[in-house]
Amino acid sequence: MSARIPSVLEVGLSYATEELGRADTDVRSADAELLVHGRPVRRVHTEAGKKHYTGVFWSSTTGTQHHYESRLELDRLWLADFDPHVVWLAAQPFWLWGRDGTAVRRHVPDLLLKLDSGSFVVVDVKPAKFQQEPKAAAVLRWTARVCAAKGWRYEVWGGGDKVELANIRYLGRARRQFLRPAGDMEVIARCDPAGRRWRVVREELVHARVSVPDLCISAMLWHGRWVADLTRPLASSSVVRRREG
Repeated sequence: MSARIPSVLEVGLSYATEELGRADTDVRSADAELLVHGRPVRRVHTEAGKKHYTGVFWSSTTGTQHHYESRLELDRLWLADFDPHVVWLAAQPFWLWGRDGTAVRRHVPDLLLKLDSGSFVVVDVKPAKFQQEPKAAAVLRWTARVCAAKGWRYEVWGGGDKVELANIRYLGRARRQFLRPAGDMEVIARCDPAGRRWRVVREELVHARVSVPDLCISAMLWHGRWVADLTRPLASSSVVRRREG
């Protein structure tokens, strides 16, 4: 009799929380809510002689800092923080380990996102040119099968539109509430940009004695109350309007 082939739901999964420290389970038993609110399972650091771009990203979604290992990961964090459907996120959220045919695999996905629908997205950030390398491709395919079996969406992200990312980073300067006077935000909340250009709205806010009009406009765009075309560089000529619905 041939040996039973383990289900991908039996793949091992390790995570860490403030209360439990490290915990081991399997994919079938894993609680995504615990994972997304857990601690990173891997320390991010730069090894001597290796070219890394590491750092810490403050997320307005969680109000906490998240470590990243590359510029590409930083870009994906910006997109997640800007996405109104992402209600929580975690970086380096868990280890996966298990057999894949004759191979034994271990892997830490880069991000875990919780959406407002209650569903979860596991994200691996990998430059497009490396996604097809045999070793990397095998790990990504295995991770995709594991996530599909669990009912998690899986995304391999190789980069985004440079203009859109630059715009999001620009708007991100308005994420922190303490930078925006409460009185200014009360005024702009009553303002209807009505499809006018940024500079026209700014002038209206200046006349209304808003002290930081550009920052307030950026805040309205960041939080999705107003919209503009982010596929083009934001400028004083950008058209701004309320989000419909």
